[in-house]
Amino acid sequence: MKRRFRPLGLSLAILAVFLTLGFFPLIPALFVVLLKAEGHTIDPGESAFWLPSLVGIVVLVLSVFAWIGRPPRARSLFLIASVLAMLVTLYEAIRPARLDFSGGGISGGSLDNAFQSIQLALIPIRLLVLLYTLWYLNRAPARTYFARPANAVKR
Repeated sequence: MKRRFRPLGLSLAILAVFLTLGFFPLIPALFVVLLKAEGHTIDPGESAFWLPSLVGIVVLVLSVFAWIGRPPRARSLFLIASVLAMLVTLYEAIRPARLDFSGGGISGGSLDNAFQSIQLALIPIRLLVLLYTLWYLNRAPARTYFARPANAVKR
């Protein structure tokens, strides 16, 4: 059987979604967890703070499945998770979660304002990544990649 390669455009789309919609939303939550581990008293004011991180974890897992190309519905699940992650990003930009500090030695500025500024700066990049991903994953090379037998991919 002839081996097929993962198209370069598909690899770029999966890696870009992995980073921008999967990994970057985890950074504020990881930062809060690290601060709590150091003994600081920091509390996300609402449960909406954790929503981007949870969706980011789902995107990371589905990115791995999309990279492998199996199961065949990985393409559609990956697209749905990418759109959901973008919607959560937009929701977070419209209604940001606040962090509550109660002592613990943190001073010098507001951490939630820094997170919000970074999130707002990343929205255009994430939107471009999503549009590229939606465009490329609906092209014939990507559809062929996800429809092929599992042992036909050369890595």
